[in-house]
Amino acid sequence: MIVVQIGQLAKQLGVHRNTIRNWIRSGRLPARRVPGKRYVLDEDEFIRLCHTYGLDASAIQGRQVPSPSALPFDPKEEAEGAVVVEGRSRTFRAVPQWADVCINCGSCAGVCPLAGVDGWDPRKVVRMAVLGMERELGESLWPWKCTLCAQCEQVCPAGVDITGLMMALRQSWDRDRVPGALHRGVVTLLETGNNLGIPREDFTACCQAVARELAETECSGFQLPLDVQGARLLVTVNSKEPFAEPRQMKHWWKIFYAAGESWTLCSEFWDGVQWGYFTGDEEAVRVSVGRVVDAMRRLGCEALLLPECGHAYYAFRLALHRWYAQEAKRFQVLTLFDLLAGYLHTGRLQVRSDGYPGIVTYHDPCHVTRKSLKAFGQAYDEQARDIVRRCCSRFVEMVPNREDAYCCGAGGGLSALPFHEERVFFGRHKARQIRRTGASLVVTACHTCRDQILKALCKEYDLNVDVKLLWELVAEALVMPHATNDGVQI
Repeated sequence: MIVVQIGQLAKQLGVHRNTIRNWIRSGRLPARRVPGKRYVLDEDEFIRLCHTYGLDASAIQGRQVPSPSALPFDPKEEAEGAVVVEGRSRTFRAVPQWADVCINCGSCAGVCPLAGVDGWDPRKVVRMAVLGMERELGESLWPWKCTLCAQCEQVCPAGVDITGLMMALRQSWDRDRVPGALHRGVVTLLETGNNLGIPREDFTACCQAVARELAETECSGFQLPLDVQGARLLVTVNSKEPFAEPRQMKHWWKIFYAAGESWTLCSEFWDGVQWGYFTGDEEAVRVSVGRVVDAMRRLGCEALLLPECGHAYYAFRLALHRWYAQEAKRFQVLTLFDLLAGYLHTGRLQVRSDGYPGIVTYHDPCHVTRKSLKAFGQAYDEQARDIVRRCCSRFVEMVPNREDAYCCGAGGGLSALPFHEERVFFGRHKARQIRRTGASLVVTACHTCRDQILKALCKEYDLNVDVKLLWELVAEALVMPHATNDGVQI
């Protein structure tokens, strides 16, 4: 067996490091993570993979270690009087990076805003997994109060997959015990196509009403593209918008109108939210993502835009890699940052630099910064700041920011769970950050973050700020194209 680092291995073989990660994630390259952000590879399997892709296996440089099965074992070498503990559960420690490499340093507990709540913290969870305390772990609500923000993983010197452990704990619960509305939402999604159970005709009528209002007020001649065959871009929707804030949908539609985009909504299976990701219901995620993949095929779209409710892009892309790798080769999955930056850099959108006159700051959502950096090799932080700066002249940073930013306190499905006090307590660091900037506007790229800051933190911590979504800021700063007499935009 060989111990290697991903970056070094990719450089030696002349491929991108994400290619190596994808091989490992898909099972093409059997490997397991060990301390120091290294991986143990089976040498024979690696050589076979290199031959398949025409790569030079002899280029690999790594530390050779004996296979565990090759290590001799002599029972006589056991110390006399040693106590052997039998029957320890391995349910939550079967994967080494979950627990067995923990050095008990406490870095995770030190950075976790939820540490101490109910007398628990990330280190305690990991140590209990090491000790096989399955029953106690399975009874605690603490993993459901965790926002899965991955700050603990960010500082862990041993690379323990703490959020993976939290997800495994959630997955172990019987579905009827899942707290709050999460599992009900998953069931409703599977039955109706969206997690709020909005009938198809109601969704269509709601969208048509918003489209008429947009055409009458800002976008002359705008018509709602619904189930348009051959449109370039398929756009999914966060179900909370047609249910509670339908006018929020206008921001994206206004942007598409100004950019001259070829896009469409799907009248069925339009919901991009993946609550099954939060509950550990892998089958629900597989089915839901499969419906969107089928819609892409059926409508012949080239690219997919997901609503950034806080997890949609991240969960969808993980599911694509796992279950629909071949189908995913036929289309592109865009982040909102890719799309907006592309519009602005190519001149398809023009915005006023004084779109907002006051001081503006930006909140980094966890899933599109440190979690995307770990999973996909890219954090979408610089693109967001470039877009914000184009729409305002007075931008200030929170500290810390980017991959080190504090979570708002509502991620991990916590906004739909009955833990309001814990959610507000968790957000205290974010509230302090916002106040220190002196900003009057917070911009973010996540529905959940926006609602947590605007509706919870502002109230509980007396923050006198407004909160806007990134695409909302862009839509309000747009220089709209003019229409000629024949209806052509210029």
